[in-house]
Amino acid sequence: GANLFVGNLTPEVDEKSLKDVFSSFGIVLSTRIMRDPETGISKGYGFVNYDNFESADMAINTMNGQYISGQPVDVSYAYKRDTKGE
Repeated sequence: GANLFVGNLTPEVDEKSLKDVFSSFGIVLSTRIMRDPETGISKGYGFVNYDNFESADMAINTMNGQYISGQPVDVSYAYKRDTKGE
């Protein structure tokens, strides 16, 4: 699938609201909000996984810089950061 990074989220945004917003561009396989393991409070970013890259491209082009819960969000492809040499 095509995995997108969504940043600058407000603490109120949860997996369901993320899915509601992004499912207008295609089939969302999963959404995930990164949370503090102790408090459960959102770290302000998450991921949206599409079944194809066309949907992901459309979501990036449409949603990057758009407001979710009153705050502009960053939307881009998620790249694994654990690879060496970046």
